[in-house]
Amino acid sequence: MEETPGVEPFDLDDQAHLALDVARHAALANGDAHCGTEYLLYGLVATARADVAELTELFALNTMRVDRAIERLLEQRQLAGVSLAGPPQLSIRATQALQTPRIDGGGPTGPFELLHGLLADDASGACRVLTDLGVAPDEVRRLVSYGLRHLTKAEVDDLIAALDRRDGLHQPWWGPGASSRLRSLAPGSGRATTVAESSSARIELSTVATDGGGLGFTLTTRSLRPWVLPPVFVPEESLVPGQGARYVDGPDFFLLRLSGPDGPIADNRAVHDRFSVAAPVDTRLIRLGQREERTTMNDRRQPDQTIVTVDWWVWPAPAVPYVEIAVDWPAESTSGEIRWDTRSLYVDRP
Repeated sequence: MEETPGVEPFDLDDQAHLALDVARHAALANGDAHCGTEYLLYGLVATARADVAELTELFALNTMRVDRAIERLLEQRQLAGVSLAGPPQLSIRATQALQTPRIDGGGPTGPFELLHGLLADDASGACRVLTDLGVAPDEVRRLVSYGLRHLTKAEVDDLIAALDRRDGLHQPWWGPGASSRLRSLAPGSGRATTVAESSSARIELSTVATDGGGLGFTLTTRSLRPWVLPPVFVPEESLVPGQGARYVDGPDFFLLRLSGPDGPIADNRAVHDRFSVAAPVDTRLIRLGQREERTTMNDRRQPDQTIVTVDWWVWPAPAVPYVEIAVDWPAESTSGEIRWDTRSLYVDRP
């Protein structure tokens, strides 16, 4: 439980050193003389950047959840009669984790080496915290093992190509191909057409086009007065450890629905990947891009305008004589629909 007096034998990079500093302060704030792997895990989550940040987001790890798990771990130790006093001292496991070398031997211990060392023993405080939060340590270890290699982007691409033997790797099903020629099908003779309007917002449809296989269009939402809640075009994801992702839509969710003569075709309630190695069976809708502009009016009696422009793509293009697009934005009581002829879509469709 005690560390050797004198200079610490740790060769850490800046991020790992910062995580150690945060771990010591967290242990001190808890009045804990035991600075174990659970506190180093807290330090890594609190200082996470780049790939480490993606890893923590994937497992829904944040400082609040990890801190609560540490508190429960401390309660268990107190019930077991473990009593510690004095300034925080690194545990044996924490000391060993801080000495985890790089595989290539080409630099100091970084956050991935530190994570690898923290999770080496299932009985460590870090593993117990993860288990308490519903995260399997083995799943984290599997992803950490890739981070230990410190591969460049080119090396990662080569690794993926070597491991994946499927045909048509990374084929973009969710947008026009790079060499595709788009044919305009904009309603209203190329002018923007109002889909819905209320006292606070106007929603317009423009730039309807096709490449013969998919259908693209642009929706512009313009404020007529300050909004209570800005529009949300993709349901927010709530990640529950052990249960996967759940999507929740509230009054600010901007529902976009496509329908044909036989009923609904697609909507934006589900989130779909833009790139996939398998062709979708059903028609899919995805947000290709989103832009937001704010304009200050010369007339001070008029409120500033907010304009949100979203590009959408539908693949494959629905084989129906017409498409009806409907919007519903409860937060601003804005709803409406518009229909346009799609028979010209299939003239030169593959």
